[in-house]
Amino acid sequence: MLENLTHPTPARNLINKFYYQLPNNGYLAEGLLSCERRYKEAITCALICIEEILNDYEEFPYKIQLGKDHWNEVKQELIQIQNDQMEK
Repeated sequence: MLENLTHPTPARNLINKFYYQLPNNGYLAEGLLSCERRYKEAITCALICIEEILNDYEEFPYKIQLGKDHWNEVKQELIQIQNDQMEK
């Protein structure tokens, strides 16, 4: 168990990245924004993310660079959307 905390797997890293971006109400197990609920939502978000990436590679298995370029474009678009939201 301690190893999971000191050397998290790529999957756990991704879950943590989503988890800490979700809103929190300060409760462990109560309410829509509880820690438990956020963790479940973070797992769902990570799975959706990975599924999209894998679907892209299934569609273009012979074009690895195309996949990388595509996800870099998606990343830039997300950053732009995030910046636009901050300006509002």
